[in-house]
Amino acid sequence: MLKSEAIRRQELMDRLAQVQALLQAVASAISAIEKNDLRQFEIQLAMQETMCHRLSANQWTPTSTVADSANAKLEQEIRQAHIALAQLNRVYAALLKRARKSAELMAALYRSHGAGYDPGSHRLPQHHTWSCEV
Repeated sequence: MLKSEAIRRQELMDRLAQVQALLQAVASAISAIEKNDLRQFEIQLAMQETMCHRLSANQWTPTSTVADSANAKLEQEIRQAHIALAQLNRVYAALLKRARKSAELMAALYRSHGAGYDPGSHRLPQHHTWSCEV
């Protein structure tokens, strides 16, 4: 194996590992939302940001012709990981949209009850007398 092929193979393996790590971080964030675990969600969000910066710093361009079949297999795995990531991103976006809408509804519910409930306004007058007719 030539040195340039070995370097390319290592770059492909690194790229695949980074995409898979991002996939895992997105899946873990979805799980954190489902469990209503804000701390875990924040951790996963930070990991996603880190992984996205790493991936954007190392632009990957698939080669149309790969002499080494191992590199071709790695490139195919990377393509499949990108497809899986795109699908998971669509699910994630839909979940975040619904979660935001749910949070807005809950906030509106609490606001409406908070504004209408004033314990001081429902007190009986100080000099109230009770009466009953028979």
